[in-house]
Parts: sequence; structure tokens; C-alpha cells
Amino acid sequence: MALGLLHCLWAGQTLAVFGDPVAESSEVRLPVTAFPQANGSGSQATAQATPDSGAQPASGAGYGLAQGGGLAVPGVGVPTQAPTRGAESRTAGLRGVDYADTRMVQPRETLAPLSAGTAATTAKPPQFPLGMTSTGPELRMGVSTPPVFDNDQASLMPPPPPAPIPQDGIAAPDQWKLTADSISGQHDSEFIQAVGNATIAKGLNTLKADFIRYYQASRWVVLKGNVRVAWEGDILEAEEAEFDLGNMLGWLKNGKVFVGKSHIYFQSETIRKYAASSYRFKNAKVTGCDGDKPAWSFTAEEGDINLDGRTKLWHTKFNAADTPIAYSPFLSLPGGAKRQSGLLIPEMSSSRQRGYVVNQAYYWAIDDEHDMTFYENVMTRRGLMQGVEYRHAEDPRSKGDWRVDFLRDRKSAVNAADEELYLRDDGLSRPNKSRWWVRSKYNGYAFDPAWTLKVDLDAVSDQNYLREFGSGASGFDSSRRNFLKEFGRDIDVADSLTRNSVVYLSRSWDRVGVTGKVGWTQNLAYLNGNNPGNKNPTVQTLPEVNLFAFKDNLPGTPLDVELASRFNYFWREYGTRGARMDVRPSVSLPLPLGPFTLIPSAGLRTTSYTVPQYTNESSLTTANKTPTRTFPELGFTGFTEIHRVFSLGKGPLEATEENVGESLWQAVRHSVMPRVEYAYQPVPQSQDRLPQFDAVDKLVRRNIITYSVTNVFDRKRSSVMAAPNGNATMPVASTDYLDFLRVRLEQSFDRDEATRSDMLGKYARRPYSDLMLETSVKPEKYLTLTSKSFYSPYRARFTEHENSVTVTKEKVGAIRFNYDYLYPIDEYKRQRTKDVQVLGVGADVHITDKVKLTTDYRMDIAGSVDLEKSVGLTWEDQCYSVQLLYSRKPSDQSFELRFNLLDFGKQ
Repeated sequence: MALGLLHCLWAGQTLAVFGDPVAESSEVRLPVTAFPQANGSGSQATAQATPDSGAQPASGAGYGLAQGGGLAVPGVGVPTQAPTRGAESRTAGLRGVDYADTRMVQPRETLAPLSAGTAATTAKPPQFPLGMTSTGPELRMGVSTPPVFDNDQASLMPPPPPAPIPQDGIAAPDQWKLTADSISGQHDSEFIQAVGNATIAKGLNTLKADFIRYYQASRWVVLKGNVRVAWEGDILEAEEAEFDLGNMLGWLKNGKVFVGKSHIYFQSETIRKYAASSYRFKNAKVTGCDGDKPAWSFTAEEGDINLDGRTKLWHTKFNAADTPIAYSPFLSLPGGAKRQSGLLIPEMSSSRQRGYVVNQAYYWAIDDEHDMTFYENVMTRRGLMQGVEYRHAEDPRSKGDWRVDFLRDRKSAVNAADEELYLRDDGLSRPNKSRWWVRSKYNGYAFDPAWTLKVDLDAVSDQNYLREFGSGASGFDSSRRNFLKEFGRDIDVADSLTRNSVVYLSRSWDRVGVTGKVGWTQNLAYLNGNNPGNKNPTVQTLPEVNLFAFKDNLPGTPLDVELASRFNYFWREYGTRGARMDVRPSVSLPLPLGPFTLIPSAGLRTTSYTVPQYTNESSLTTANKTPTRTFPELGFTGFTEIHRVFSLGKGPLEATEENVGESLWQAVRHSVMPRVEYAYQPVPQSQDRLPQFDAVDKLVRRNIITYSVTNVFDRKRSSVMAAPNGNATMPVASTDYLDFLRVRLEQSFDRDEATRSDMLGKYARRPYSDLMLETSVKPEKYLTLTSKSFYSPYRARFTEHENSVTVTKEKVGAIRFNYDYLYPIDEYKRQRTKDVQVLGVGADVHITDKVKLTTDYRMDIAGSVDLEKSVGLTWEDQCYSVQLLYSRKPSDQSFELRFNLLDFGKQ
């Protein structure tokens, strides 16, 4: 008795802590039920119960279960220990009502003694109320939603009757089903209890325990011993638990919970469940790692997980294994499906140029469509770099990424000699200490969704900023990767002396289209006093308008017509400014000649200018303020295709369980596509007198025949995969096609070069271009090969290479190889004085299932200079990864430590 009273006092103190009102949800006072105690012998048990005269139900003082008095299950043994009489405090009631009174229940009836391994036959079976039936070890209970009353009214209202059970014994969708080895109930049906493999289930939600008691009036359920609850994706385990089945509010003792929405585990002595996937706890351990011994965890004196998966912890320690390594008075961790604000894991590194570096980012989830990230990048040798990134996506067609960084640099270079050696090649100084970079990409529309709007912004404070600050979350490399991934548009390379910002606006109709462009080019050679800004000759396009008439049939004729026209206004600080109109109408005639198609075409190109004043032009330039240029454009295109299918003699795979994950090639289709093109563009020599704004003003005469042949190999593959089928899977056969090999061979013949008479003493005629061989191979996911090589028939050697090969083996690693090569050339049509040979190799090696070694090496073979060396070691476990990376470039060498908590808050 003393032990039972002590237990009740302890439980009452615990619930007093969690019984405080909750701001996020309605308050529920949780009943406290003492676990039934076994008698001294463990062989007999008695149950005593008496009806209570009050309005509220009261439980018996103890539990009495005789096999003959419950729902007997043939062949199922009786538990070796049975509960005995004991004092019990019960405060069950409707939601929002506090039943604080406790009563000692007087004995009313004594059930037959219960002996281990024997069946009692004298006890009468329980009588179930209307709407409840007994079918052996299974009891189906009708559950209806309780009415909501004021606190004063609720104490006077009886509980609603349970819903009727269908006559066939099958539970309705809104009803719970109870199964156990033994089920019994009081004669007045105040409660029903189950012992041995007891389970209450409705749909996918289940509650299991060694002992379950269900109260009819309040729909309260008590679970004891090996409690395991699966509820809306969460898994709860405990020694004891109590819940309101109507809303699953309740508590757990010595419990462990897995929150499926945010992939979070936590365990605590006392846990309160106050809403769906919402819990409060004390003295808890929280982690995102699977297993009983997590690699990392947070321990907290108090904690809370809300519906969105946000975890709040007070007086928190971060532990590696079981060793505390950091403390925080308060910690808020993200989780769930929604983006949530908070500190991101900091980046830490050490660099010869930047010193010790810690880049701490704060993420602000403004709403579902907008967010911002703030960067505080501390560099001991350079100062504090601050940055901000703003992202938004108002609808499926609109998204933007806007970034800016600012640094008050401790280091400057008033003269070029003050620069690092690798930064002296441009001959420019960098005296400025205020350094910044602004860049963005935006896709959307203006006025109407039919008008597509795109923005590319890229401006920087000086010519060296992007070369010095390329790494890290806010560096050049990260920005470039994200822009390419999210928008498919690149930015200028880091060592470019120009940065380009452009705004595009376009719209297409059935037969015509229009595009507008406003562009600004930042010339870094004219910043920071390197060259006088008022002598900057950089051309700005303000604006450009293109009008297209798409190729279409001319009514009443076999001809196709199209039109391309462009209007530009060019502005610059120093030099000629003016407008230009370029119009290119053309007509073509498709001629099917059996399997061959020939399309001759003819056009007329007219370019006209309006120049208010000529400034800084060549002496050959005309003084005419409205010069023009007109010439014809002629040509033809001829092509055909032949193909053959080679069967591999293998039929499609059958959709069977044995074939799941298997695939086989059924056939290969080989296509050969020869093509010949001729282009004639007799540009007049008078164009030398035109103003020079861009490449359109200085077109090159063309009289060239280009011929090519393309081979395409397409495979037909049969596969079997496991497709979802309700709660299970089923095998499904599928067929897919892939161009796994493409080989293209191309060469041109220049008719003008074949008859050239100019400078023959220095340059011999070479009308044939280099032979270009382009290959792309991707038969399976393990191999990717792309190659483009140019072979000179006159030098009998390769003059250019662009080769890349990647071989991947799952669980083993990957090997990367690329080679770029440019051979010096001095010919009449082309001059290339620099020999460029860049070799790049890299590998990812899985040393173990958790350890991966990554290496990359780039070398300028011609200059015998190492461009980049890096080696990294990554340890990746189920719930975290740690990477140590060393990188060395001509500009700098650095160590980086990257730590990431995986799966925490993962959907």
C-alpha cells in the first residue's frame, strides 16, 4: 500500500508540471492510473467494483480477470501473474473538465479465483452495452465524437452513447477494434479491459500493450507494459501511457517517440502529447539518428516539438556519442515539411590568404514563397564579409535569386607590385578596400504571363574579387553552380575583365515573336583609377529589339518565308553612339527527292545606321550619318536518314517478383543521317566604312560547303520494377528507349580559300577545315563519355581536344578524366599563338561504407603549372557527415571542415 501511494504521489507531481495550460492547444487534464500490482503468491487475483452514486464514473480498486469471466480464447494460456486489489486514483472525464476527486471503491462482487495455467468456469461473462458486441477475442467498439460543453455544463452531462455496431461484426471506418488474448468488462460496462497481446486499431492507427483498459464515458484508454503506438506516422513506445481516443491527447511514462514528419527521435521519463505530432517533455534526449546508440544527440531539461516539426530545447547540451561538447541555454531546430527559420551549420576553414574563416549563416523563412539567408563571414586576415541572399517563387512560372556581399578589406594593393603574384597578369592595381559583388537570376513575366521576363545581374567592385573569394557558400563557385542548376544560365568566368547584366522581355504569337533586351557591360579595367572612366569605350545596348516572323508557307505557293530583324541603340562613355537596324527576310523551297530532301534558300540582308556624331573611329569610317549595307544570302540544305533495327533475340521481361530490378536490351536501332549545307554571304568591302559597335558590323565573307554524317544508336530496353499497390507493391513491366551512342563527323570546304591569291608567299591555301569528330556515349548510368576532337589534314595532327570521361561503380566510387588541348596555329584564316593543355583527373573512392576519399587534380601541361590540387576525406553516417578538405591553387591554399547533421528535420 505504501509503495502504491508513493507511486501515485510521484505521478501526480509529474502531471502537475505538464498540466499547465498550453498556448498552442486546449488544455487537457490527464488522468493518472497506477499500474496493477501482483499479490504475494502471484497465483490468485480478485476484482472488486461498486457503482458510484456520483455523476462521474469511478474505476474499481483493482483488476480481476478470470478466464471464464472474460472472452475466452481456446488454446491461449492465462498470464502467470494476476493483478490484486489496490487503491487507484481515477479522474477520467470529458475533454476540458477536471475531475480531481478520488474515491475508494467498495467491494461489490468477487470473481472466481484465477490460477496460473487453469481455466475458471464459474464467472459470468460480461454484459456489453447497446452498440457493442463480443466475438471471441475481438471486440468492436463504436466511437462517436463527444459534445463540447462549458466546464460547468460538462460535469452534469452524461457521455454520448456509442455508435451501433453493424450486424455482420465488421467495424465501420470510424470505429475502433479491440483484440487480445483475454477481454472482460464490468457488469455495468463502465470500462472494458484486455490482457495479453492487446491491440486497439482503426485504419493504420494502432495501440498495443500487455494490458489495455478502455473507459466508455470518456473514451479514455490506459495502456501498461510494452506499449507501442503507431499514430499518423509517429511511433510511440513506453512502459505506460494514457490517451483520449477522440483526439489522441495523452501522456507517456519512460517513453520513446519517433516523429515521422521530421525524422526525429526523442526519449524522456515523461512525455505529453498535446496535438498531432506535438509533444512536450522533460529531461529528454533528441536525435535524428537511428539505433539505440546515436552518433550525436541533444539533451535538454525541457523540450517541445510542434505540429510543423520545429523542435525547441531549453538548457541544451550537444553530445558526440554520449560526450557533451557544447551547451546552449536555448536551441530551436527545424523539421517537418515547411521551411523554418534558424541558424545554419557554420562553415569553418583555414586559408593562407584569408586566415581562419567562420561563415555563419542565418536562414529566415519569410513565408511559403519568400526566404532570405544572411551571412556573417569572419576572416581573421581580411575582415568581416557580410552577405544576404533573397529568394522568391510566387508561382510555378516565377522565381528569383538575388545575392549581394560586402567586405571592408584590411588588405589593398595600391600598385600592381603589391598584388599576389597570380593577380599581376592583368597589369591592374586594386587600391580599394570597399569590396562587393552583386548578382542575381530571375525568371518571371511582366504585365501578363504571355510576356516572359528574365533578369541576369552581375556587377563587382574590382577585377580580383571573384578570383580571391571563390569558395564557400557565398563564393563564386557556389553562386555559379546554383544559377546553372536553378535557371540554366551561366555567369562570366571569375577572371573575366567584364561583367554582363541583361534584362530580357519576350513574347510569341502563332506566327511572330518579339524579344527586347537591355544590357550593361561593366569593364573592370576602368575602375579604381586604373584607367580614366571618361575614356571607357565599352558599348552598352540600350535597348535591343528583335522581331521574328517564323517560317511559314506562303499562301498559294510551295514556298516558305521567314523574317529576322533587329534594332539596337548603342551608348558608351567614350566613342561613337548611334542606332542600327538589321533586317533579314528569306525564302526557301522544300524539295522532296525520294528519300532525300533538298531545301534551297535565298535572302537579302540590309543594315542601316543612324549616327549623330562619330567619335574615336578609324580614319576609314565614313562621315555619312546614315550609312547602309545590303547584300544577298544564298544557300541550300540537303539531308536524309536511313536506319535498321537489330533484334537481340530477347523477349520482354515478365512482370514477376523474381524479375523485379532486372532489365535487358531487346533491340538496337542504328540510324545514319548524312547532311550537306552550302552558305554564300558576299559581304561588300564597303562595310569597312561603317561604325563598329559589335560583330554584326564586321561580318566575314562566306562561301563554304559543310558536310557531315551522324550515327545514332538507340536501344530498346525491357525492365521490371516494383510499383505501389495500396500498402504493398506489385511488379510492373516497362519499356524505354535511349540514344546511348552518338557519333558525328563533320568538315567544311572554303571555296574562297581554294582560289585565294592574297599572301600566298606566306600562307599556303588550306580550303579544308579540320575534321571534327564528336562522340557521346552513355549506355548505362555507370559510364558517361563526351569527346570533341579536331584533326588537321594539312598538319596531320590534332589541333584541339575537349574530352571528358566519367566511370561510376556503385559502392566502389567514380573516376573522372578531362583533357582540353589547343595547339598553336599560324594560318591565313586563323592564328592561335598559345599552347593550351589542361589535364584534369579526379576520383571518389569508397574506402568503407562510411568513409569516402575524394581527390581532384588539374594541371597546365604546356606551362608545367599545377592549377588545382585537392583531397578530401568524408565520413558519412546515417544521420551526419564530416568532411575535411585540403585545396591548393596558385592563388591560395586552404583547409576546410564541413559538418552536417543529416536527416534532422528531413521529410
